[in-house]
Amino acid sequence: MAATQRPMSLGHDLPRVPRRYGQWAGAVLFVVMAVLLAGWFWQQKSDQRPVLAIAEPVPAGSVITANDLEIIEVSGVKGAIPSADSDTVIGSTAAVGLVDGQILTRDMVTADPLPGPGERVVGLQLEATRAPAGLAPGDVVVVIAVPPEGDPSTPGNLDNPTVLAPSATVASAAAIEGAGTRLTLVVPEPVAERVTAYVAAGRVALVQAPAGGDE
Repeated sequence: MAATQRPMSLGHDLPRVPRRYGQWAGAVLFVVMAVLLAGWFWQQKSDQRPVLAIAEPVPAGSVITANDLEIIEVSGVKGAIPSADSDTVIGSTAAVGLVDGQILTRDMVTADPLPGPGERVVGLQLEATRAPAGLAPGDVVVVIAVPPEGDPSTPGNLDNPTVLAPSATVASAAAIEGAGTRLTLVVPEPVAERVTAYVAAGRVALVQAPAGGDE
């Protein structure tokens, strides 16, 4: 009588994979990631340098004092003024409007007073349709006379608007929610009074000029 053969189990013929292999692999991966992350944080921290920042708002044209400054540590800010150079900043003039927390760079300050000789500073607030969005300190604009709000005027007036200032520099600009843009302009002294009068009458609009001027 033939002997009965027992069915072959495929499971007994294959090598057993340790049940904890997946857990070990996960633990090793976690450790590697933790080491890499710690190295990244260390690198970021080691790249930081103490630089000067603004502690209190400083309007364009104002003299910067020690109380206006604070020291923070940052990395990767091109042109940031090192805290060790604070003596070169204190007593200088803000070339543009400065706000809380802003990191100082050399182009934001000047040794010359603002406005300079032959210049005047004019403040104005314009609705969105009368000033380009996104104006920033240093931008150059053309100041033109426009009809007051609600006045349709005539085609002749609209086709040949009066230029009040062919070149004015934005010293500060701030968007006011629901109320347009508040600006400070540096204009040539001969036209400052006329520009101010048109501003008061609500008859000013701005056109942004090319950064390098028209060729």
